[in-house]
Amino acid sequence: MVSGKLPAGHRRVLIDTCVWIYHFEEHPQLGAPADRVIEKVEEGKFRGVASELTLLELTVQPLRLGRQDAADDYELLLDYFPNFELVPISRELLLESASLRARHGLRTPDAIQIATGLRAGATLAITNDKAWRSVPLIETLLLSELSEIS
Repeated sequence: MVSGKLPAGHRRVLIDTCVWIYHFEEHPQLGAPADRVIEKVEEGKFRGVASELTLLELTVQPLRLGRQDAADDYELLLDYFPNFELVPISRELLLESASLRARHGLRTPDAIQIATGLRAGATLAITNDKAWRSVPLIETLLLSELSEIS
């Protein structure tokens, strides 16, 4: 989908880790679209979901820099962010991820995120990873395509 806007009618949306990263790092091109996605989650326009894997992916860099405080802040933010849910990783979820990875050639973290979204009832995934489009079970919108979110 290349409309530049967030498609209407999605109640649950899978939010890839990169959306948070672009938001926090104020990425020059993708920071603004990421900000708007996160604002829409906060406003309750839709419910955001992601795998607990997001916590791992977000805290690695602060920990590399010796910034336990920043890693702790990310954890608190994700745990209490309005209209956003981190879904625990279970054995069943890992088996679904393996199936997605086998069928669609996804990287393991991507398969875990997508399986999480599907299990949580997400009908749209927001990422900037074109490989997610190989999974026809969920509509995928790339941040790079967003010029405006309604």
